[in-house]
Amino acid sequence: MFGTEFVSIQTPPGDSITNYDRSLHYDEQPSSVPAIFTEAMSVREEVFVKEQGVPLENELDQDDARSYHWVVYASVGTTHSSTSTSGSPEAQHRKSAGHSRQSSNDERRRSSGSTASRVPVGTIRLVPPPHKHSASQKSASGLYDGPQWEPKEPYIKLGRLATLSPYRGLGLSKLLVNSAVDWARSHVDEIVTPLSPAEIEAARLEGKKEQEPWEGRVIVHAQTPVQGLWARFGFVLVSEMGTWWEEGLEHVGMQLHVPIPTLKPTLSSGIVPFATPAHGVPDSAY
Repeated sequence: MFGTEFVSIQTPPGDSITNYDRSLHYDEQPSSVPAIFTEAMSVREEVFVKEQGVPLENELDQDDARSYHWVVYASVGTTHSSTSTSGSPEAQHRKSAGHSRQSSNDERRRSSGSTASRVPVGTIRLVPPPHKHSASQKSASGLYDGPQWEPKEPYIKLGRLATLSPYRGLGLSKLLVNSAVDWARSHVDEIVTPLSPAEIEAARLEGKKEQEPWEGRVIVHAQTPVQGLWARFGFVLVSEMGTWWEEGLEHVGMQLHVPIPTLKPTLSSGIVPFATPAHGVPDSAY
């Protein structure tokens, strides 16, 4: 699923987010910023900035311009007289108040002319290679500031997986991860663009190493509290990457090998069937 009524993809926004002001919220950005990217940032701000305390100015990073972004939507009812809050925690409480009360609310909505609007409720991003690898540093307290090992061959990195609180436990993370992985498997040449014959010859003359294709390795930097969520999607712990801290949050490295139809099966494992997150497991990861 690459793009549907309920899932949209933003191809790398590039220069269109050059004027994105890190000190301002998503709804204060210039109109030149693509709408889907703004929607992704609205979810990221709610989860990472408001819930987890990541500084607003750190949420947009150097990878956003070259990354692919997916947004999943919920259909939320509204009326002409007022805006519905059916996606809020308060509305979730009201939904359990009783059938008769709900029926009365439904009748009022029908009489006032109800409509439905798409509301962004979840997002994920895919960062293609190459990835900058800098040696992680160990602080005086014994904490590392980055992974202690990174794969040398091309890999994609999934991250910024987030779902708004009222919509967790509904399998939206599964939908987002599936969308990103399925897209990658079908767009291998966009992950690592093949060189032209002239570029290949120029690289050979310069003694450069032959370009390697992407062979299905997917990496995530998972917050330790949601390591189990990524495991449900088939990701396994990469112990060589160690444990480190990003934005004050503990992380571990995990990976998944996906089969690429056009490549020979050189990697050992395939996609493990996805499972809906268990109740109580946060449906987000940084």
